[in-house]
Amino acid sequence: MGYLENSDEGHAEGEENLHFNYNREERLKKAPQIVQDYYSGKFKLNKGFYALVATRGNRFMLFVLVLCLAVTAFTSVFASFEKARIGKVNFKLSAFSFEEEIMVSLKVYAEKMPASLKSKYPDGIPVQASVSAFDVDKQLSSSKIVSGNFKGDELYLRTKFPDYDILTVRVEVSAMDETCRLTADVQRK
Repeated sequence: MGYLENSDEGHAEGEENLHFNYNREERLKKAPQIVQDYYSGKFKLNKGFYALVATRGNRFMLFVLVLCLAVTAFTSVFASFEKARIGKVNFKLSAFSFEEEIMVSLKVYAEKMPASLKSKYPDGIPVQASVSAFDVDKQLSSSKIVSGNFKGDELYLRTKFPDYDILTVRVEVSAMDETCRLTADVQRK
């Protein structure tokens, strides 16, 4: 501190200079036990997996972390926005690029067409799909409406769009007075 010892600043006129005395032992006597252990060399840092389970709080945080990871993995693997169901009728959406166009296909199928649906809709279940294409900026690029009658066999509703950097296709399907929404990313090869 050499040059500050003779300094005449930091106090009012007629008052004495402030003196700072640093005594490590006195300071450590008043410190918490963990600080005393650290300075004496008795403190051990928990390393590895033991640090994650050393205290109750750490175990709880580890459990929450594992739970969040499991939920994220489960939803990313099993969540599918490309499939939907209305009643006993299933829908599957696919979109891919071919040359300079985006091909969109909506597959309509059922494992077994119930007799009640066959009697209610003798000409087949009317299915209407509003297909929207979204570009890189998530802006609506183009949209079309396709429709058909589902008679129990597989039904494919198809359309195509010019490829203006379309990344996502969204379809809103209406059938049997219900609607569902499907979304698919465009597969590029």
